[in-house]
Amino acid sequence: MANKVNKKIDAGKQKASPAAAPAAVNDNRRWFALGILSMSLMLIVIDSTVVNIAFPAIRATFNAPFSDAEWVNSIYSLIFGAALITWGKLGDQYGRRTIFIIGAALFALSSLGVGLAPTIGVMIGFRALQGLAGAMMSPSTLSIISSTFKGRERGIAFGVWGATAGVSAALGPLLGGWLIEYGTNIMQESWRLAFIINVPLAAIAIVGSLWAIRESNDNRQRHQIDWLGILFATVGLGAIVSGTIEGQTHGWLYAKKVFMLGSIHYPNLPADAVIPAGTLSFVPFTFAIGLIFLALFVWWEINFEKRGGEPLFELGLFKYLSFRFGLITIFIIALGEFGVFLAISIYLQLAKGLGAFETGIQFLGFAIVTMFAAPMAGVLSGRFGAKWIVTIGMLCEAASLFWISRTLYIDKPVSSLIPPFMLYGLGVGLAIAQLSNLVLSDIPGNKAGQASGATNTIRQLGASLGIAIIGAVLFTGFATAATPLVQNSTAFADFGARVEANTSLSPASKMIGTAMAGFGDQAKKGIIDGLAANEGFDPNQADPLQTALDSIPSIAKVALKSQGIDLDDPATVAKIRLELGPDVKILQADLQNALATGFSTAARSAALLASIFVLFGALSSLMLPNSKSHATVEVSAAH
Repeated sequence: MANKVNKKIDAGKQKASPAAAPAAVNDNRRWFALGILSMSLMLIVIDSTVVNIAFPAIRATFNAPFSDAEWVNSIYSLIFGAALITWGKLGDQYGRRTIFIIGAALFALSSLGVGLAPTIGVMIGFRALQGLAGAMMSPSTLSIISSTFKGRERGIAFGVWGATAGVSAALGPLLGGWLIEYGTNIMQESWRLAFIINVPLAAIAIVGSLWAIRESNDNRQRHQIDWLGILFATVGLGAIVSGTIEGQTHGWLYAKKVFMLGSIHYPNLPADAVIPAGTLSFVPFTFAIGLIFLALFVWWEINFEKRGGEPLFELGLFKYLSFRFGLITIFIIALGEFGVFLAISIYLQLAKGLGAFETGIQFLGFAIVTMFAAPMAGVLSGRFGAKWIVTIGMLCEAASLFWISRTLYIDKPVSSLIPPFMLYGLGVGLAIAQLSNLVLSDIPGNKAGQASGATNTIRQLGASLGIAIIGAVLFTGFATAATPLVQNSTAFADFGARVEANTSLSPASKMIGTAMAGFGDQAKKGIIDGLAANEGFDPNQADPLQTALDSIPSIAKVALKSQGIDLDDPATVAKIRLELGPDVKILQADLQNALATGFSTAARSAALLASIFVLFGALSSLMLPNSKSHATVEVSAAH
């Protein structure tokens, strides 16, 4: 009935004023607009996940230190999380479509810059711009959907949006893996294609939005920009996100390694220096700065609003129960949802030995189920209420994560993950979009941008913190479980015994093989030290044969050459590698098994922790008010 009333009101507007006609035309294109917004969201999500797969290739291209390469990923999350509320509010003030188009243009420009970057420093700079552009686009996708779709259509639209977010999270590793392994036919440094491909897609989004998306804003008053609020929010959120990203690597309380950003070093030591015990990490100071600026932000926003100003974020929005408890729920489940992808991706590559593309394929079942479940959730929410769909979805997620935590054993086939992945996809499809729908359901249309910006900010903060916490459990558990397995490994001794027993080996191969067996304790110590430093180790990427050759002094090489064994001769080395190759592979496999066993133990703990986080999120969702998708008569100058 309400839908009919809406249509009559719209018809009346059209008759009363010719100016209403363009809006009506754009209304007829709202589903095209949804497709454009969903594609844009896909760009943002994929760009935040594809780097995880492309990370080794990027580092190799620039021969960059690990700390610099880390910032390629970190800077995007840092800028993205810190700027969301700001651009959500500015979209409300000056036009959501306008901010979205500017963001899409900047995203295309910065993507091209990343893809063509000649140095790691230039790439980090363009990644920062990408994060800023993503922060301009992301709240606009939610707020435009929220202001465009009403009634039963609203649940369906948010379902499509949620399906896109879930599928994109799975497509990021898949696309990244495919480009790295097969994109060399197009470009030698194939990882660059993952960013350059954004340029034509962003261009499509810009042209399509001009045609299909109508402008919406709060034009009932003259606006002013809350510059001080923007400063406090950006510094505060930026510091918190930065601390959660860097805490695991550089130490939560005491410094674990030298932090480097260009010429800045903390502590002021060389990159490979041993840090004195008791040296405080910069991370606690980062958190302290963040909390101080967030406190200043709250104080300023309250007082600025009292004086009649227009604050960046109206704290009065928390009077809406759906918004207040929705943000709590989003934060809690984000702790578990995002970190577990990191754990499973690394488990599949390290413990199961899958390649980048093979790893991405494993998430296809999750993506397919999510794609179908999310729109279905929109229909179901109209019948039973979004709250119960969200709660059921998160219970499915929690159950699937617990199932996964009981499945991550190295002796179980990868196919055993398919059923829990599909259940996880069902849970994400039911929960993610309808939770966003529910959070924004009571927010006035003219506040949708800042509310959706806050929603995404809380999700980003939860994701960053969840990755840090689950990452700490993952890598600390990995080191704890793998260290004794490596220490007690007989891989090098067994290798030496096989070399001694092999009478068909040439004198040169037997000598090199004996040398390799001899530095076994030293090699194991190097692996264990790497585990303690949270650097990990992949024996399949190591070359113990080359290590043995490098360990032979020059004077010894001269003596061997006089006996007809020239270790500087590539043909001789190739023959040695051919003869020792099968035994070297066995040596590497033995070490890989020890590390894989340790990592599977750690991955199970990480998945269990993620399931607990999501379970608490499901419980917190019970505090949400239930609201079925319903049609309402809304007459607003903003739309």
